[in-house]
Amino acid sequence: MSVPSGINSSMKRRGSMFDASLARLNPVGSSLCTFQEDPTSELFLMKKFSVRYQNTYKVDPDKKFEPGKVQAILEQVLMDKLEDVEYNSVMSRELTKQISDKILKILKTLGYNRHKLIVLVNIGQLKDQGTRVSSRCLMDTKRDSWAGALYEGKTLWATATVYGIYYE
Repeated sequence: MSVPSGINSSMKRRGSMFDASLARLNPVGSSLCTFQEDPTSELFLMKKFSVRYQNTYKVDPDKKFEPGKVQAILEQVLMDKLEDVEYNSVMSRELTKQISDKILKILKTLGYNRHKLIVLVNIGQLKDQGTRVSSRCLMDTKRDSWAGALYEGKTLWATATVYGIYYE
């Protein structure tokens, strides 16, 4: 592809993709590069051996996503994991991963086989500031749903949100 004569050759079009193998893991607490999942976690290793199903062309799920039941689970997990925890900005990154992994493990035992489960966990320091956590999701109101829970301790707050999106 040739560059027009009026444009500097150093301003060529560049893609936004990057090679993940070149990214290096930084020490805990660094904000340069983080991964959605820890490559050593149990859930990351389980994904390599997941079963691929043929389409059944079902229009409705076998078991409907139950927000009330899921919200109770979210509240219980947040209470168990954060009850006596002091806020620490370095450890909160690892703690959010542990909480979301635990929530996902529990929800997988409930039999939502035809739902894609998306777990979002946020932890912040409780001071005299205001914080708003929001998310958006395009969903079918008949088959998809969500549940959320909030925990507020002495020095930290946490939110957990789960989306149950039906797929074939």
